[in-house]
Amino acid sequence: MIRSSLLLFLALALTVPGCKRGSAEAADAPREAVPVAVTTEGVTALDVPRTLRLTGTLRGNREADLAANAAGRVLSTAVERGTAVRPGQVLATLDVRSAKLSASEARAQADSARAQQEQAQDECGTYEKLKEKGAISDLEYQQKVTQCRTLPLSVEAASARAELAAQNVGDGVIRAPFAGIIAERFIEVGQFVRQDSKVATIVSLDPIRLELLVPEADVAKVREGSELRFSVSAYPERRFSGKIRYVSGVVSRTTRDLVVEALVANEDRSLMPGMFADVELVVGTDNLPSVPKAAVIAQDGQSRLFVVVNGRLEERLVSLGPVTGERVAVLRGVKLDDKVVVSDAAALTNGQKVQ
Repeated sequence: MIRSSLLLFLALALTVPGCKRGSAEAADAPREAVPVAVTTEGVTALDVPRTLRLTGTLRGNREADLAANAAGRVLSTAVERGTAVRPGQVLATLDVRSAKLSASEARAQADSARAQQEQAQDECGTYEKLKEKGAISDLEYQQKVTQCRTLPLSVEAASARAELAAQNVGDGVIRAPFAGIIAERFIEVGQFVRQDSKVATIVSLDPIRLELLVPEADVAKVREGSELRFSVSAYPERRFSGKIRYVSGVVSRTTRDLVVEALVANEDRSLMPGMFADVELVVGTDNLPSVPKAAVIAQDGQSRLFVVVNGRLEERLVSLGPVTGERVAVLRGVKLDDKVVVSDAAALTNGQKVQ
């Protein structure tokens, strides 16, 4: 009896340490991670515009260097640089007193020529009757007929000179030919100007033109009516849009570029001539895979997302295309019908098991 109890005690002593070691080994063994709950959306096809990247320069829709078109001393100026003007608004006035005297003289000469013409017409009728009666010689008759024929031409010339002189008087008031902004004024009060002297530069800003240089290799992609988007450094967050309106008929022999121009609405006058533009010209459409913007993680200059494959997360680097609404096209990295994670993607890791 005593011997049996001893044997039982020894067996228990040997068994208990073994059980402790087994429990510790079970605690140290790696446990399967708990699956994470995620929300997914499918990769779908999206028609996105195919674009051509170009550079351009803005210029006024209408630009003009206004000439004085008359000679005289500047009496007054009514505009400064940056002044908005209406069609016909007075920009400057010149001293045209000598032009007025010339106009008066020209009118008097025209009146005199008309009086001579009327007198000659009466005399021509008389000479016709005298010729029929043989009272005058053929030479006298031909001289009077010639005078009757030439006097109307003299009247016409004198009238033209009078009109020109009157125009010179009117040109003493320099007016804006169209609505726009005064970009530069070149004259001051007291300055003497001639007909070809520059008075001011006027530019119309709405709409405004965007001039582009298209490389020869891309000429076939450009059509009148093509849409474009662009940005300028003054407003980096804004995107402006326009349409191609004018396409040159020749490629430059020196640069091998085609000049095209687009018209852009500019109601708030934020765009100015001379600005440099970074342009995306739409030249077609592509059907590409797309994902929700919420699925894309931007980090360290790269874009990545998570795709669910066989119940686990697979991290992929992707190359993105244009954004349309809440979806972004993917050029490389996913395929149609892939399931991408759109919920809290930044907190996930590659290889996680998902529900």
